[in-house]
Amino acid sequence: MAEIIQLDEDLSPAISALAHSLSAEIGEDDLPSDKFENVANILLNGLLDFPKIKSKLCSLLTDGKVCIWGDNSEQLQILYHATSSPDAGKPHDHGTSWALYFQVSGVTKMSVYRDVTGSNPANEAEQVILDETIQMQPGIGVYFPPGSVHSAAHPAAPASWIRLTGQDLSKLSRQVYDQETGLRI
Repeated sequence: MAEIIQLDEDLSPAISALAHSLSAEIGEDDLPSDKFENVANILLNGLLDFPKIKSKLCSLLTDGKVCIWGDNSEQLQILYHATSSPDAGKPHDHGTSWALYFQVSGVTKMSVYRDVTGSNPANEAEQVILDETIQMQPGIGVYFPPGSVHSAAHPAAPASWIRLTGQDLSKLSRQVYDQETGLRI
């Protein structure tokens, strides 16, 4: 799990309200409702419309990730990520969890993959191929249901983003794929 940090008097109530509102959109099956992506985008954009909140969030770190909500590893996790230099990750899944990435600053090139045969969920495939690429600008959030495979690149850092997940990903079995061949590693 990423380090859980204590938020200040401005961020703590804002992130707490966000988490409680988003939790209301997650069913008993631990899956978000059909409107979760839209609700999350509206709430996150509203939160970041407050310059003080955005400034304090962006000052948390310049590289790495911190958990800003989620002391129960089986429930909603909210992490803040940042990079100060260009980077690219390998295609991967989030195990049995879903994820929503929301761009705070900079740009994320999000690549989405599918099973090369088209017969399995992407994370059950032996090989995946690129299905689409999304240029995530600030204010854009993208939802990935369980079984999705994606990779994130930040070719023109700095960049920062918020990642919501249904569980603590460090506790889950996950799949990683080779960037060039698409074969499971």
